[in-house]
Amino acid sequence: MQRTSADGVTVLWQAAPAPGPLTAVLSFGTGLRDETAPTLGVTRLVEALVTTQLGRRPHEFTSTVEEEATHFAVKGTPMEVTGFLHAVCSALRDLPTQYMEHATRLLGIQAPRSCDHRGAEPLNARYGPHALGLVAYHDPDMYARLTPDAVRTHAAALFTRGNAVLALDGPPPAGLTLPLPDGPRPDRTAPRTRAGVPGTWQHRLVDTVSLLLTSRAHEPAAVAACHVLSHRVEHLAHDTLGFTDGVTLHRFLRDRLTLDRVLAVHPADGHAEQVAEIVWHEALDLARQGPTRHELDTSTAHARPGPDDGQVLWNSLQRAVEAEHFGIPYHDAGTLAASYATVTPHDVSAYLERALTDAVLVVPAQVFPRLKAPHGKRLPNSDCWRPYGQHAPTPGTRFRMHPFRRALTPRHEHGEYVLTEWGLVVRDAHRDEHDIRFDDIALMQHDGPGRVVLTGCGCHLHVHPDQVARGERLIALLDAAVPAHLVRTDA
Repeated sequence: MQRTSADGVTVLWQAAPAPGPLTAVLSFGTGLRDETAPTLGVTRLVEALVTTQLGRRPHEFTSTVEEEATHFAVKGTPMEVTGFLHAVCSALRDLPTQYMEHATRLLGIQAPRSCDHRGAEPLNARYGPHALGLVAYHDPDMYARLTPDAVRTHAAALFTRGNAVLALDGPPPAGLTLPLPDGPRPDRTAPRTRAGVPGTWQHRLVDTVSLLLTSRAHEPAAVAACHVLSHRVEHLAHDTLGFTDGVTLHRFLRDRLTLDRVLAVHPADGHAEQVAEIVWHEALDLARQGPTRHELDTSTAHARPGPDDGQVLWNSLQRAVEAEHFGIPYHDAGTLAASYATVTPHDVSAYLERALTDAVLVVPAQVFPRLKAPHGKRLPNSDCWRPYGQHAPTPGTRFRMHPFRRALTPRHEHGEYVLTEWGLVVRDAHRDEHDIRFDDIALMQHDGPGRVVLTGCGCHLHVHPDQVARGERLIALLDAAVPAHLVRTDA
């Protein structure tokens, strides 16, 4: 691995095993996790505006936005590569926001080019609508809500030479220039975990079952555990019982030393409860007994680099780029293969025993699996609503339904709001409660006279003034409590 720089941008390169076109990837250490609920979609809009400046070219090129990074890739002659990279940098230096209407229209009809959303729900359960928790959200209209100032501010802060790395499968070509805006690499903090969520199962409005396990950034036992677990679940739930499609595995960078690993599977109608129990029970069994020697050997062979030298090279470059962006320790292919080969069944058991204590299992609504935690007690559920009878009613100023409206409304639709010093409580007809903490609101949308609040747990709650007496006062108090930058007033 060779290292140099161009215009203050770190350049990493390694010679390709065979002659051919030069491939280059200009990566920025920013992705969906750096957005907020009000700026959701801004990274993809920056990427789309840049590509509008590239036009049609005789060589291959593409761009992608991921959870942690944004990439502009090109394959061609050295002259074509330098021309492409210069055009990308120039567009970022003077972002063509005059084409926002065209770019937002295209983005609104395209599928998001980021992670498979099957792996996103446990992140939202763990972090709420912040950082990695935002991966679960995609609204085709979100791009049209962004302003030119918001897009320029985001690009100026994160698409800078200090936050860029160029990777090449050959020496840097003559005439390479990367005229990016000045700016440092951002100082990221680890996303805040929602209290009471680790070590639980949770309902979400999804059609998948998914399990989130945390590991160190370099932990061969975690790689082996997830590989063996996915094969066990797929063999039982898909191959034997026919309850699911194939299992998918996803990994997300929480911070420089920690990964969130997600196993996701789509159950057939009516079988989500059985599938959730299979996933959890297989994980518990693997933690208690460990993998067989054959399972571990299969996992080691799977992790070993294949015969495609070009793919091995780019996997190595990708790890080097991640190390540069996020401070993850770098390991070359040989070191990784050797570390995977030393994993023992006890290592896998020890990892899962630790990981299951703060794991998060997400299941569809109206699914109630019977699960036990590693210590033998019932695995708790961490739903956002507090059931009546399991808590004291929250004290505060009550906003009840109009008596006339109450008489005309079916009993199961009755409800009220309770105003407290710290926020608002929604109390439904069963007297179950859901908090809206003012300091945890991620976004508030005007909906006619009402408000739709994106809460810290990721739920969208509607506050309707016409449902309760003194409803206008309730809305005024809510408006006064939410900062202006978290409010959307568009239709």
